[in-house]
Amino acid sequence: MKTTLLSILIISAATLLSSCESTTNPPSSGSTFTDSTLFALSEGGFGSNNAQLDAYSLKNSSLSSNIINPLGDVGNDIQIFGKRMFIILENSNKILSVNPDSVGDKISIPFPTGATPFKMAQVSSSEVWVTEFTKNQIAIINTDSHSLTSSIDLDASQTDIGVLGGKAFVLTNSNKLEVLDIATKNVVSNKFIGDYPAQVIPDEAHNAIIVLTYGIYKTTPGKILWVDANSYAVTDSIAIDTSTSVNMIIPAAGKAFVTFADKVSVLDLNTHKLSAFVAKSYYKGLYDAGTNGLILGAGGYSTPGTVEILDASSGMLKKTFASGILPGHFVIYRK
Repeated sequence: MKTTLLSILIISAATLLSSCESTTNPPSSGSTFTDSTLFALSEGGFGSNNAQLDAYSLKNSSLSSNIINPLGDVGNDIQIFGKRMFIILENSNKILSVNPDSVGDKISIPFPTGATPFKMAQVSSSEVWVTEFTKNQIAIINTDSHSLTSSIDLDASQTDIGVLGGKAFVLTNSNKLEVLDIATKNVVSNKFIGDYPAQVIPDEAHNAIIVLTYGIYKTTPGKILWVDANSYAVTDSIAIDTSTSVNMIIPAAGKAFVTFADKVSVLDLNTHKLSAFVAKSYYKGLYDAGTNGLILGAGGYSTPGTVEILDASSGMLKKTFASGILPGHFVIYRK
């Protein structure tokens, strides 16, 4: 399960702590949300059924906490497809479809026991492919009917998925990058990529796929790799110092931010060079081009944390609010 994938990296690293300037708690708002709402998903403790969804207005800094209670066990992905939010609740074996205008309007898409939905990517206007962390198949859901429609058999269970140029790039738990043609659903490439592949990012500007591998803490380094989207060959890579661990690559405008157990760095997508940004621990996050804000989750693996919004140019703290256990998955709802 997911604890196997992350325990080497998160538990062995120092507990993520929030140490930014203190602020007062934002005023509360209701359960109906409009333009420019940041939805923050906290994973919660594995097996504790305490994943948490918070809603924060970027316009007036008002906060609604834990807006669906109970939400489920291990919130691992949140995305907006069409006019609804889709939330993966990994250990609850379901995806929750929620109307962001009124979160009381929600539909559960159950997965079979042990299927373990993990990450998702939209491949057409009504079709989303979902990786399964414990089964050798990709699930296909229809976002109009809110139902599982079919699956694609693979040779291993999977972590992340990204889409570029009519292909789906899938990371598997057999340490491979598997490429599928979306139209035919056929596998066109299946190659070793590195220890514990965790994240795949399509880079359309460079016709490349960026892959993050966690490596094995203090044994083999994690890596950031560049894969040609046509030939599927690795064209470049950066090794991560084994004294630290890497959590996430956050795509931004012409660059990316990389969160580590002890810092955040900037990754130049043209030169493939890392440079210092802020010396602080964060888990995962999202870049908001509308405000040039870097939204980051901070906090421990078993205690509630915070969400901090930094200026993506200077690293200065702009806003912060309390959140659940291990916040790190975000979407911004804009009409």
